[in-house]
Amino acid sequence: MMREVIFQGAKLRVARLINGWTKADLAENLQVSRQFIHALEIDEKPASQDMVAALSLLLRVQPSFFFEPLSNEVREDECHFRSRKSMPDKVADQVISIGTVLEILVRFLDQKLELPVNSFPSIEAHSTEEIEQAAEDCRKQWGLGAGPIANMCRVLENAGAIVTLFSGSRHEVDALSMARARPLVIRNTLKQSPGRQRFDLAHECAHLVIHQGISTGDELTENQANRFASAFLMPKNTFDREFPAMPSRLDWQAIYSLKVRWRVSAKAILRRAYDLDLIDAIQYQAGNRFLNQSGQAKTERFDEKISFEEPELLKTAIATYIQAFSSTPADLSSQLGMSPALIEQLVGKTIFREISKNMAMALPTISQESQ
Repeated sequence: MMREVIFQGAKLRVARLINGWTKADLAENLQVSRQFIHALEIDEKPASQDMVAALSLLLRVQPSFFFEPLSNEVREDECHFRSRKSMPDKVADQVISIGTVLEILVRFLDQKLELPVNSFPSIEAHSTEEIEQAAEDCRKQWGLGAGPIANMCRVLENAGAIVTLFSGSRHEVDALSMARARPLVIRNTLKQSPGRQRFDLAHECAHLVIHQGISTGDELTENQANRFASAFLMPKNTFDREFPAMPSRLDWQAIYSLKVRWRVSAKAILRRAYDLDLIDAIQYQAGNRFLNQSGQAKTERFDEKISFEEPELLKTAIATYIQAFSSTPADLSSQLGMSPALIEQLVGKTIFREISKNMAMALPTISQESQ
């Protein structure tokens, strides 16, 4: 018996939200009422063939997208937002929908390829000492040693997370993570400091490790995640040995040297030194005052010495799939029910244009690169 094909209003809602549109926005573009869009989304009215075609064009999906039931939707309580209370609902809804649709792509690739397994531990940590130990335990589990981490993004991907970019113009989203069977980490491209972007990723790593099943976004959990990130990027024993004595004045040459070596911001260096009692409160406050007054609040001197990190796993997985299965970008888009433009938004890359240029070249395979 053939399965009845029914328009899924929930898929329309997700497609609308991922494009950052309200019901009124979509209604205006279709020259229908907002109430009509609402009725479609709650399955009160059927969508005509012409309406499905118009929706597909506007929302960058294929008609088939609307006829597959929505399963395993990302829930808000699975998301680690920095401050959900101050975030507009429209922004939160968009990034949650990005996670939901991204997971459709990831599940497809997971069925076809051997992606890195999820190796994020769940560690109960509340006190400062427990958080420091949790960061150290993660480093040991992932074989990272006690020195600087060359590529924080790759660490997360090798541990089984999917990292992608959010190209929105909203500053409310620095980065966020979603606690799923395969964790999702979404990072905003607005932040101009590579060291601070790495810290954002380590912060999300903290939520995935020490805040599984815990509601986050308050001052306590954010401070805990910051402490974990600091300890993960700058392990206590090594950093303690390398930080020179500064009994009175801050040695900015030494601080910037450590910044470049550890690939973090000077602000993070100061905070780590203060947390480990290597500088006192007066020095810490003076250091932050200097950074602010010298125009280094958002970007700093020697940022150019630290490379921006780009997610690699999804790009490599898509390229590998296309090569291994003799597929094309159009074929993949068709199977997922999405347009190439929407897939590129999810991956944060102009991947199909890159693949088209290199179809004749050997493409990389999924591997656990050393960090």
